Amino acid sequence: MLSSSLRFIPSVVGSILLCAGILLLGGCDGAGSKRASLYQRLSNEGDGPWRIEQLNGPLTPELGDRKIQVAFRQGDGRTYRMVEGLSEDSTVVIAAGAVALPGGENLQMLGGFGQFGSVAWTYRFQASRAVFTLQAGSRAFLQALFPEMGWSEGLDVEMTLAPADE
Repeated sequence: MLSSSLRFIPSVVGSILLCAGILLLGGCDGAGSKRASLYQRLSNEGDGPWRIEQLNGPLTPELGDRKIQVAFRQGDGRTYRMVEGLSEDSTVVIAAGAVALPGGENLQMLGGFGQFGSVAWTYRFQASRAVFTLQAGSRAFLQALFPEMGWSEGLDVEMTLAPADE
């Protein structure tokens, strides 16, 4: 009797592990779908392109009359492009590159910032605005926007994006 009970244990354990694996995969798929949905809202298929409405941080200068837009795209891959309008018919690219969505409400701008590396953010939506909080790459981001100033890493920056057509 003990022998038949011992044979039963591996099948029970296997079933439990199989159920746990299915639940984990379902959870991963849900999280991946949420990331994709949030990014779709950022991309031109959602509310984008965006203009930088405000930068907040203890050392962050004002944008003044500068018109800086950020466009997120998906297609062959996720990308971003940050441009500044110099006049009605002239723009300059500040930074452009690939976008990675490592998890949750995290977004990384890969490339486009030269020797300073990538920029990592968390982001959320507040009504029609997208609010980004810098996690890493303050030097890269601020140097791209304000190249005349010397920046260090580890500065707190929050960026509010508004729909460009507002």
